[in-house]
Amino acid sequence: MSRDEHLQNLLSAVTDALIAGDEDVDAIIEQYDVPRQDVDNLVRLVRRLHITLVGQEPSKRFVRRLKQDLMGTPGWGVVTRVRRLPARVQIAAAIALIAGFMLLTRRRLMEDMQLEEQEALVEST
Repeated sequence: MSRDEHLQNLLSAVTDALIAGDEDVDAIIEQYDVPRQDVDNLVRLVRRLHITLVGQEPSKRFVRRLKQDLMGTPGWGVVTRVRRLPARVQIAAAIALIAGFMLLTRRRLMEDMQLEEQEALVEST
């Protein structure tokens, strides 16, 4: 085993011990038979990181979306797909939807007006 690998294994063991709550890392350093001056600064760094870094829990929404992305499960439908689009595309889709609805409504009104005119002509004759 090379010196670097040996040092990496030592730092891994020290980190695991600190995470487990064991503050006495001297026994671990002695077990790996590494000169103390070679690892003192690194062990201090690992201790500072352990104290400074605080574990975070991701939000439920993030976990759900990550699971869907990783598992490839389909979204909830059209609304979910549209929500994931950029804002400009969402606005364009909304405008297209409204314009389509207006055109269909106008067409139906025009057809109703033509039917009424035909009925009026039939009744007048």
